[in-house]
Amino acid sequence: MHTSVTGRRFVAVLCSAVFCLAILLPIAAGFLHIAPAGHLAEATGSPFPAFSWDVASAKAVGKALTDGWLDRNFPFRETLIRWHNYWSSSMFGTLSPNSPVLVGKDGWLFLARDHTIKVLEEDRRGAPLTEAELERLVRDFTERQAWLARHGIKYLLVVAPNKDSIYPEFLPASHPKGSGPSRLDQVMEYMARHTTLNVVDPRPALLAAKKHTRVFYATDSHWNADGAFLCYQLIIERLSKDFPALTPMDASQFFSEEYAFLGGDLAYMAGLADLVMENKRVLIPKVPMSARGMSTGREKPGYYQPAQASAVEGKNLPRAVFFHDSYFWDMLPFLGEHFSRAVYVWVRPGEHGRSVFDKDLILEEKPDVVVEQIAERFFLHMPADDAKPAQEKAK
Repeated sequence: MHTSVTGRRFVAVLCSAVFCLAILLPIAAGFLHIAPAGHLAEATGSPFPAFSWDVASAKAVGKALTDGWLDRNFPFRETLIRWHNYWSSSMFGTLSPNSPVLVGKDGWLFLARDHTIKVLEEDRRGAPLTEAELERLVRDFTERQAWLARHGIKYLLVVAPNKDSIYPEFLPASHPKGSGPSRLDQVMEYMARHTTLNVVDPRPALLAAKKHTRVFYATDSHWNADGAFLCYQLIIERLSKDFPALTPMDASQFFSEEYAFLGGDLAYMAGLADLVMENKRVLIPKVPMSARGMSTGREKPGYYQPAQASAVEGKNLPRAVFFHDSYFWDMLPFLGEHFSRAVYVWVRPGEHGRSVFDKDLILEEKPDVVVEQIAERFFLHMPADDAKPAQEKAK
């Protein structure tokens, strides 16, 4: 009897000690700075405000605490979330319902949410868009085309598809599927009937190409080098109708190499980038490229970074301005070969309307063509009626 009581007391003390250690460890780690660095792609809020003995400082500290600063910043939080995500995705094929990343089949990851945009809602293909909604979706692009035409400049619109539009077979079996035309199908058909917009829709070419080669990464939201090169070829082929001197390069002009690397942006969002490996593909030119890169030094609100540029000397080639998002980077080295000068502006997606269309830059650069590349999820994001960027309202 005495041995049994002693054993229960020992277990109780041990459990209490483990509990106290678990409670005190994050506090001690915060003071001793022994917690490992985090790798989560998330906003953790502002640094905790410095405290001083005045009312303003006390209010700042109080606001940080009531806004959940401790919930987002306690030591070992990133490590615990990473472990949870790794084991949850590996063993059960799922992540938290609040995660912007969806785990698909065979280790494929998909972007489920981008800020307020529910990316995978499109795959369910609910109620079709109305004529009024279709008109609103394409209105800004038709206005941009008309403005450029008045200045003697060609316009090309390129819509980069979501990964789930090309690889829906890797979505989890539990993900609700829809039937009928997608919203992007509807918009493309509407533009063909009601506008003269020059549009590149890479989906048919990518769907055909994926039968014999991978065109998107499994752990990234973007296409790989093969998918990007295919879209580059489509862009130059379309532009060659207005600029006959343009001819796309062939894949035979490059060495195709593959090497093991960290997981892509979706793995990074889930804190798994250094736990999940994926081979990366690169296309290395057999003959050195002619275009030389440079910075323009131009930066404005709505730019992610200062505008970049490239130039090819000694050739009679057109000039271009590209407004683009992150899908564009793998295409840029190829596209630069076809323009005497090209300027590349990585623009932020419009939260309530379309992204920046810098008319001042266009007037300064005097390009022969403006190319706007936009991801499907942002292209289909319904703009508000009064959400046009201020610089466009003024002109």
